[in-house]
Amino acid sequence: MLNPESSLKLNLSIFPYKAKYIGFLLMALSVPFIYLYFWGGKPEIFNIKIFAIVTTYLQTKYFVVSQTNILDELAAIFLIGGIGLVSFSKEQNEKFNYNFLRIKALINSLFFTILLWLISFLLVYGMAIFIVSFSILIIFLLAYNVLFRLYLHQEKTKGNLL
Repeated sequence: MLNPESSLKLNLSIFPYKAKYIGFLLMALSVPFIYLYFWGGKPEIFNIKIFAIVTTYLQTKYFVVSQTNILDELAAIFLIGGIGLVSFSKEQNEKFNYNFLRIKALINSLFFTILLWLISFLLVYGMAIFIVSFSILIIFLLAYNVLFRLYLHQEKTKGNLL
């Protein structure tokens, strides 16, 4: 690990620590939308007209106003936005070498996600591959969080935090 006296300065633009609270709130807000979409019968109140660049149901249309149930979109926006804020917010007691641990976690989670995606293309067929492909970003962010926490824990147990 580099020490604070090193001439290399690494300043990642990340959110302040308090953004984690917003991230956790957004993730919590996604849960009822996920539940309603998959198990709650998709209530009519969520059927609205939206502008779409592309929509494919019975036929493909471009640049149209279309009727849709927005539960899955709301769930995805809240979940991905929440995980993103949690992933890229500072720690409460930010240390010098946390950015190096973040980069290490990003690179390793990217390798893991690419490998998982390649395996998916060999084992998952039909429309299911689109669901897997959508899930890849969420899997990447979750893998990043797990690895970053693991690297933080390893550093703390070694006593190497600067």
